Amino acid sequence: MGWASLWMVFQDESEVIDPYPSKGKSCIYPSILGDGEVMVPPSEIKWLVDQPDDVLSIEKLLLVVLETDYTLLNPAVARNPIHVDVVKRDLTRQISSLIGDIIEELGIGIDDCCGLDMNDWNDVPVYESMLRIVARTSMRVLVGKPLCSNNEVIVNVVKYAQDVPLSAMVLRLFPEFMKPVIGPLVTLPNRLHYSRCSKHLVPVIQERINSIREKQQNPGSSFKEPNDFITWSIHASQKAPDLHERTADMISKRLLATAFAAIHTSAITITNVLFDLAAAPKGRGYLEGVREEVERMLAEEHGNWTKAGLAKLVRTDSALRESMRISGFVAKGPARQVVAPKGVTMNNGLYLPKGVHVGVASEPIHRDPNIYENANDYDAFRFSRPREAFISTKDTSSNEAKGVMPLASENDMVEALKHKNLSMVTTSETFVKFGHGRHACPGRFFAATELKLLVAYMVLNYDIKTLTERPQGQWFIENTLPPMKATISVRRRKLAPKV
Repeated sequence: MGWASLWMVFQDESEVIDPYPSKGKSCIYPSILGDGEVMVPPSEIKWLVDQPDDVLSIEKLLLVVLETDYTLLNPAVARNPIHVDVVKRDLTRQISSLIGDIIEELGIGIDDCCGLDMNDWNDVPVYESMLRIVARTSMRVLVGKPLCSNNEVIVNVVKYAQDVPLSAMVLRLFPEFMKPVIGPLVTLPNRLHYSRCSKHLVPVIQERINSIREKQQNPGSSFKEPNDFITWSIHASQKAPDLHERTADMISKRLLATAFAAIHTSAITITNVLFDLAAAPKGRGYLEGVREEVERMLAEEHGNWTKAGLAKLVRTDSALRESMRISGFVAKGPARQVVAPKGVTMNNGLYLPKGVHVGVASEPIHRDPNIYENANDYDAFRFSRPREAFISTKDTSSNEAKGVMPLASENDMVEALKHKNLSMVTTSETFVKFGHGRHACPGRFFAATELKLLVAYMVLNYDIKTLTERPQGQWFIENTLPPMKATISVRRRKLAPKV
């Protein structure tokens, strides 16, 4: 398997494994980083995601794949994922109240990277720019001002986010008995970049801990809790029996683990979206269509960015979902590790022993012509057309100001739900880029909000020159790296609204 794995490092793995799952067969996908993974056909997705955690575990899989005992600098970060609960509960609930902060930080970051020249075109390195924009915007939500604009923090958060998967890949090359010795050495870059961040983060977190404790003891205190990840994490940590969880250092480590999960995935996604939109034939009118939708939404919302307004951006949402479908950076969907002591037998009779990694190949699903018409074509409005067509059949005149669509019958409600399920954040057995089932990506609602706002700001404020050809990414091991050095040409619009 070793030579096969080495050959596949730079191969498009969707082409390698597609002949098997797409024909209803399971196969073993070799990996240079381990013993390989059993890839099951799409028909087994429901079985896979419905298994209880004591049979198939995503947490155990991540412990192994990301070597989190070492890469996240404290084993408890992943083994007791308090920060994941904070994302699921607090971040998701607070998204509507954070929209103003997000669009403000996006505007600052985009203007800084794209410039304000209204006359000449500016060539922008897309991935590098999006990485920085997404990093500072994510940090605005995680730590607030002024740390989100601290250059040393942003630079080292991005480097730490790069360190985690790279050090994990190196560690997976070594046997388990060597990792306690090799681990601290391989993760020296992780520690260095964490140290450079934590010297700014820890004092702020400690001050916040002290202020929250003081207010809890003295309800009359004038301290007003900032609405950010630090505050949410402090409250979550107070419920933890392990007192170390309540320290500023541990909260800081969880904060960077959250940043790792948020930054690169969103930066890669928006890089692909911009290339897909810029490379689409101009006659399709994708950029113009998204811009018209955003302008119409802002007019209806009296110039305000709101949760209700974002829900109206179905074309923007569709352009993002379609890019994830066709230009996603991973070829695999939901994956788990078998943890049942006696293993588990699938519905088709395949026995999977304890310790085996099992997953679903997502590319055969997302490029299946039986599911998606012209499956290999980027159609930005693939998912918005049926949504807009359904809305247009309803009399919304009396509810237009409220953004409410009257549903006259049970059938209407069923149809409305069906079309709502075409949104970017909705997972299904035919769209698994965020995973699927109860362990689908918990941060996808924040990611969708951030990316929709980013696209909206870009098309409102900048013209984007059409590309003659879409730059191609490079397969590396299990992921597709975006075209790292490729650029797009942008120019500030003279009639750009002030947002």
